[in-house]
Amino acid sequence: MINRMIQFALRIYRKLPMPEPLRRRLSILSQRIFRPRSAPAMPEPAKTKMYEQYTKQVLAIPDKTDEYVELASDAYKPQAGDPLLLAYYLPQFHPTPENDEWWGRGITEWHNVAKAVPQYVGHYQPRLPGELGSYDLRLTENIARQIELAKSHGIHGFAYYYYWFDGRRLLDKPLDMFLNHPELDFPFCLCWANESWTRRFDGTSGEVIMYQNESVESYKSFIESIKPYAADKRYIRVDGRPVLIVYRPSFVPECAEVLAHWRSYCQQEGLGNPYIIGVKENTFDGDLLALGFDAQSEFHPGTVFRYCRNITNEISFMRDDFGGIVLDYVDLVKNKQYFKFQAKKLHRAIMPMWDNTPRRNNTPMIFEGASPALYKEWLIDILREARNSKELDAPFIFVNAWNEWGECAYLEPDRKYGYAFLRATREAIEETRKAEGE
Repeated sequence: MINRMIQFALRIYRKLPMPEPLRRRLSILSQRIFRPRSAPAMPEPAKTKMYEQYTKQVLAIPDKTDEYVELASDAYKPQAGDPLLLAYYLPQFHPTPENDEWWGRGITEWHNVAKAVPQYVGHYQPRLPGELGSYDLRLTENIARQIELAKSHGIHGFAYYYYWFDGRRLLDKPLDMFLNHPELDFPFCLCWANESWTRRFDGTSGEVIMYQNESVESYKSFIESIKPYAADKRYIRVDGRPVLIVYRPSFVPECAEVLAHWRSYCQQEGLGNPYIIGVKENTFDGDLLALGFDAQSEFHPGTVFRYCRNITNEISFMRDDFGGIVLDYVDLVKNKQYFKFQAKKLHRAIMPMWDNTPRRNNTPMIFEGASPALYKEWLIDILREARNSKELDAPFIFVNAWNEWGECAYLEPDRKYGYAFLRATREAIEETRKAEGE
């Protein structure tokens, strides 16, 4: 009602004849009279227990912007004697007919990455990529830039996950495109992911959607598929022997017989006797060297999570049905828990971070407290160990991973840290050189 009266008065006022200077003075006077007053201050929230917890966990979190690191301007220069960092490479980031059928048209790993949500206050989710964006690995430009970033920060080569199921290949386009572009000059090797695929990819049931044939005949025939890769001049070798990593050694039937067949085939084809590395599994304590493997490697978090402090019960979760586990990355590094696992001819591994919330939703394994500084501290330790090792045939250290975004194990730049983990990698290598030279 009052607004209507004001509007009516304004219409009359505009029609009244008066000198322009008087009209301006009246306009100024009216603005002072009807100017909106500032809103009263909001009362402070009640000091409830929930409010106190909020201020402690949220308002007290320091500004994280200083963690962002820009791209280095100078090129990395490898030196003789440097341990060789091999980063696992996931080729999941492109549409495939199989993923269209199983998950929906156009679904790639980025789908899970983008939809992840925090499970507790301060939980870093979702993880969003930085410079490279949500890239498509069908484009050579994206692979070329990945190689540039890896080279300039001390990564020696990529260990491509290789998906072969009794003669059927999956996610093969990025690797084959790399193979067919020799100008992409970067060392690489293969890691055969010899296990069946299940629907755990998106945190749902364990239904098998791609079966890995477990017969001796199937395993023997696998070796023929790697011939074009192992013959490439960029393929990583140890004393002329092509490196092959087996992700699940315990799954190899009649292991000694199968490995002997692989060696025989490769030598007959002029590839050389393969240097076969078996990944140490947390559910298998057998001696891989006795089974015929040339060396063993860690794969994290598989060989460290059992030594790491469990802090799940110390955290207040946002949902009542959280069924995962939260482990302390700070404890892992500061107390050097990663040295508790020992084995003969063991290649160490490292993970910059780990959090498979994007794939497991409310049942993840999370390593809380990971940071570029802690990752660098861990890497320096195992670089020094590798430099002083007398039993390794090659000073490999495996990084999990270059681009495992669905498990938050990546070196690639993201929006929070920028190039911090890449810079930490390079600095760790360069600083251990100085220490050795002193």
